Amino acid sequence: MPLNRQLQRIFIDAPSGRRTFVFFVLTAIVWLIFGQSLIPAFQAATNGLYPIDMSFPTTPRVMYAELAQYSAESIRIYRWFFVADIFYPPLAALMWASLWGWLLTFPVAEGSSAMARKWLWLPFGVCILDWIENLGFITVIESYPQNLPVIAWLTSIVKHTKLVVWVGQVAVTVTLLWRVAVARLRQRS
Repeated sequence: MPLNRQLQRIFIDAPSGRRTFVFFVLTAIVWLIFGQSLIPAFQAATNGLYPIDMSFPTTPRVMYAELAQYSAESIRIYRWFFVADIFYPPLAALMWASLWGWLLTFPVAEGSSAMARKWLWLPFGVCILDWIENLGFITVIESYPQNLPVIAWLTSIVKHTKLVVWVGQVAVTVTLLWRVAVARLRQRS
C-alpha cells in the first residue's frame, strides 16, 4: 500500500482528538527544551547569536560568518540542539497530520477531506527536509574551519525549500480551520 494511503488510514480515516493532544504536548515539550534551555544557552555562549538553523536568510556566507563567532561551548550546545532537533520534526509532523484528521471530525465544507488527503505529505515533507537541513548544518559546523561550499549551498537550498513546504502546510491548516469555523457558524444559523 502506498505511503500516502497508509498515512491517510492512520490520520484521516481514524482521527483522534486524544492522539492530536498527545502529539501537541510532546511537540510543545521539545519546543520548550529549545526555547527555555538550548537557545538561551547557545546565545549566552555566542554573544547573542541564534543557532544557525534560525538565521534567515541562510546562505553559505551567513553560515561561515556566524561560525567564525562560535565558541567551543556554543558548538557543544549546538550538538544538543541537533539531538533535540531529531525528535522535533517527526513529532510536529504527527501533530499536524493528527490535527488535520481531528478537524475533519467536525462539520466542514465539501472537499475538505479530499484536500487533506491530497496534501497529507506536507508535514512529513517538512520533517524530512528538516532532518536533511540539520545534517547539513552539523556537517558544516563540525568541519569548520574547513569550507564546504557545496554542502553549505545544498543545506541553504533545503532550508528555504522546507520553509516553502511549511507555508503550504500552514495554508492547508488555516483552510481547514476556516472551513470548520464557517460550517459551525452555518449550523448555528
